[in-house]
Amino acid sequence: MKSKLFRTILIVVGSISAFIISYKAYDYFFVYHVEMNGDNIIKSNFKDTFDDPGVTVRYRGKKFKNYKVHSDININKEGKYFVDYLIGKKKITREVDVEDIKGPNILLNGGNLYLLSYNKEYEEPGFKAIDNTDGDVTELVTVSGSVDSSKLGEYKITYEVEDSKKNKSVVERIVKVVDDEKPVIAFKNPLYMFSIKGKKVDLNDFTAIDNYDGDITKNVKVDGEVDINNNGIYEIKYSVSDSNGNKTIETRKIMIQPKNKKGIPVLMYHWFYDDTKGEKAGTSNTHNYISKTNLIEQLRYLKEEDFYFPTWKELNDYIDGKIDLPEKSVIITDDDCVKSFFEIALPVFQEYEVPVTSFCITYKKTWKDYKDAPYLEFQSHTDNLHVRKCKGTKWDGAVMCTDYETIYKDIQKSVNKIGSSYVFAYPFGHYNDDTIQALKNNNVVLAFTINSGRVTKGSNKYKLKRVRISKDTNIEKYKKLLTK
Repeated sequence: MKSKLFRTILIVVGSISAFIISYKAYDYFFVYHVEMNGDNIIKSNFKDTFDDPGVTVRYRGKKFKNYKVHSDININKEGKYFVDYLIGKKKITREVDVEDIKGPNILLNGGNLYLLSYNKEYEEPGFKAIDNTDGDVTELVTVSGSVDSSKLGEYKITYEVEDSKKNKSVVERIVKVVDDEKPVIAFKNPLYMFSIKGKKVDLNDFTAIDNYDGDITKNVKVDGEVDINNNGIYEIKYSVSDSNGNKTIETRKIMIQPKNKKGIPVLMYHWFYDDTKGEKAGTSNTHNYISKTNLIEQLRYLKEEDFYFPTWKELNDYIDGKIDLPEKSVIITDDDCVKSFFEIALPVFQEYEVPVTSFCITYKKTWKDYKDAPYLEFQSHTDNLHVRKCKGTKWDGAVMCTDYETIYKDIQKSVNKIGSSYVFAYPFGHYNDDTIQALKNNNVVLAFTINSGRVTKGSNKYKLKRVRISKDTNIEKYKKLLTK
């Protein structure tokens, strides 16, 4: 009896096992296993790209990719659509509802992070809001939040907008108020200054002001020394940091020289030619042309020998006996503002960092493109009186036969164009009492002739002399002109 039952159980178990094995074999070799990715019903935003999540199909233990997809979706029209996935003889379907479900896109000019300097007024950088259905809805955006730039920290500006389907969008801009401004070290005297040998130099003529901390003069560190008893150029470094780590470093150069006893040479240049490119001097007034090679040698000499370049105010104070100037002092001027000065000479002055004043005939236009050029200053050479028109006289410059009123108005027009009336150069060096009076009435302080010589203490400020630099002024002659 037991043996019969056991055989029956074996037969049943064997039959079930055989069925399972057969089923699994059939399932493995002949059945596609399909799993829908995502939900059976999904929503897609109107006018957006439909990203079909697809299905995952396995066949004989591997992913099967060669299934077919059929869809009637029109993303530009709201409605209910279907996607059919065909795998062999099997089909499964997904429902796709195209609806306007997304709020407008808010774009913030400058991005979501805005760095605002301490104590600077916050100015909204702007924004734009575009909706897929309603189009431009920028005017519907509401902005909330405020910024107190007097306090460091982060502030939140919120932008909200809703389209006609009640879809809402909200974005935020973080405004971070930071102290990113360096302290300012201000000096009473220039950063590049001179001092007469043996005279005490004040190295503490400075203040340091920070936009956040206020007066931090006491925190300034001064490095370097000046030996007032030995000639030379000494470098002093001033550094200071504020409480937020912003650091300022200023470097001062102080020239120590004996005082000038011979007078200040004010050099007079005119026109230039580039001999390095094979150019030749002009045939008219050839002596007024300077080669580029000679100019380079001359400026290099000034820099190598540590010449000091006084300002016009310093020269005026020197004439008045208020100050002394260093032994190696020189001022450089150019007459006429011609094209060759700007194209050939000015780049050399800038390369060697030598300041030059160009006396301009201001009705011409050549100078106007160089108003902000470094190491260059403009002063008047009249507006339109640089002509030889007077007859029957040795001095035929226009001012010699022009009435006072005309001279006055011409000079007035010229200094107004330039924006300075401090210095003047007489055309051809010609002048008379009317010319000098017109200068004084236009508040001109210094006026130069072409007479040869140096500016000394007590010189007549309206008959100042200059040192002419000519075509044949080679470097040896140049040195003698400055040191004799």
